[in-house]
Amino acid sequence: MQKIKSFFTKNKEYSVTIIRIGLALVLIWFGVSQLVQPDYFLGYLPSWAFPPADTMQGMHFRMMGIVPVEAVTLIALNGMLDLSLGILLLVGFYTRIAALAAALHIFSISLSLGYNDVAVRDYGLALAALSLAFSGAGRLSFDERSKK
Repeated sequence: MQKIKSFFTKNKEYSVTIIRIGLALVLIWFGVSQLVQPDYFLGYLPSWAFPPADTMQGMHFRMMGIVPVEAVTLIALNGMLDLSLGILLLVGFYTRIAALAAALHIFSISLSLGYNDVAVRDYGLALAALSLAFSGAGRLSFDERSKK
């Protein structure tokens, strides 16, 4: 037991790096998935923003031009944002800014989802991103190397 405790104590400086890389991989996965299969994510769009076209509200939205982009286009743009933030976090470049942007972005998604298992997961990811905004990149990052 002492060996395990000693191992984790000796390597605690990598904890921020592990969180940064883990969050980056999640964002990259979602970004690529949204770019490759945007139709899969249509169900996650809030119904008040993109009502079905065959409903009265949907027809009204389209007639008035309230929805400026198609839903698939919005998902692709979201995918590009997720992918970009994920790459910045993965390499540790402008980590605090990227992490804060990711936290705000993921919090906004969580709020639009309401209360369900996906939203709860996203709140956890947003809090991890927020902690990176406070802590910085940690070891093995461009931010750390640029300090030298």
